[in-house]
Amino acid sequence: MRTGIGDFVRAGVCLLLAVVLLGVAWPLWRTAQQGRQDDVDFSKVAVVENGRPTGQLKTCGDLNRKPYCLQRERVAVRDSTYTTKRSSTKYTLELTRADHHRTMELTYSDTRSPDERDSVYGRAQAGEPVTLFWWRGSVRMIQAGKDSGDDRSVVSTSHYPGRLFTAPAALTSVLWGLGLGPLWAAMWLLLRGRRNPLTMAWQWLAPVLALATAGGVGAVAALAEPRPRTVVLSFAVAAVTLLVPALLRLRWWTRNRLPRKCDVEPVQPVEVHPVDGRVSGTGPWKLGIKGPLYVGPNVIGTTPDPAAKVALKPLPGPLRVLAVRPPYRIDPRTVRRYSIQPYLDEEARARRAEQQRWYTSRGQQSEPTHPLVAVCEVIDGPGRGSQVLIGAPEQDMPEVLGAIAAHARRWQ
Repeated sequence: MRTGIGDFVRAGVCLLLAVVLLGVAWPLWRTAQQGRQDDVDFSKVAVVENGRPTGQLKTCGDLNRKPYCLQRERVAVRDSTYTTKRSSTKYTLELTRADHHRTMELTYSDTRSPDERDSVYGRAQAGEPVTLFWWRGSVRMIQAGKDSGDDRSVVSTSHYPGRLFTAPAALTSVLWGLGLGPLWAAMWLLLRGRRNPLTMAWQWLAPVLALATAGGVGAVAALAEPRPRTVVLSFAVAAVTLLVPALLRLRWWTRNRLPRKCDVEPVQPVEVHPVDGRVSGTGPWKLGIKGPLYVGPNVIGTTPDPAAKVALKPLPGPLRVLAVRPPYRIDPRTVRRYSIQPYLDEEARARRAEQQRWYTSRGQQSEPTHPLVAVCEVIDGPGRGSQVLIGAPEQDMPEVLGAIAAHARRWQ
């Protein structure tokens, strides 16, 4: 039998996707951790007297040393402009730094009008001194006016603390879930995929969805409580809470429900009619069947005649059914194609419509959906002792088994 090359291709794609997502998540998490450290350290620059914050910040000098202080820099204003928006005004200051050779352009938003003389923009236009306060390479505060006293105006930038950790941590948690899910799928396809049924994608899709949901839970935790430990614990608890019941449920389903589908009793066909079945084997049993499989009271075979009245070619030998099971991923595509639902061309659609009319005429309201595979052994004739697989929908499998038994009796 052919090996499941498709499983290895899918596993390779999933593994590559997992490596990319987890590779992006790692530096982003380091950025989030650094942002959290900046937030924690920034709270240490506040002046606290008698256990209460005073609203003042520590600036580097004789009493306060780095890193827990703001670095003060006096600058001169060369030019200033502003742009009015709906809720605020965007100001731009062109500044000359202390060495008089370097210039910088600083943009900030303020709700105060540019006509107010006591605002930072108004004081800068009036020629009052402007001081920048730096924290870890970014301007955290702009002050215009005197350094001491109450006659001054201050604007805090968007970096002022508390949310540096949130966005990178939330995105990292989402990437964790989206990366660990394909990694799980790749490992399952490589280690267990070929030995498991192919009735649907639940064997690996359910853990992937559980891990993706855990990533979303971690992102919500990052938005609610900006702490690295909270995000990690939320992700881990959600992953375990969702994964363990899902895996136990899948284990129970595999051991209990799937074998019950294989308890199929043979039924003797009353007339020759088509079923949506396929045969796969080696040598003379490697049949290139383009049409459906035909079963009848004493025969099972193929024919190019849609009415199955002439040129009915029986199978080349008698078969003995060893087992009836769901299709495995290692099975050839010809016998497990029912669970893939490929694109149907015009000929396939016409054949599908003919089969639906036949099912309706026999009192069946819907076309079968569950595929089954009959594992057979050639007991006489060409290819004796080899294994042959016959795939058919669940509703057609009883008549297929009955036709196999009748064909074997007629051959003997």
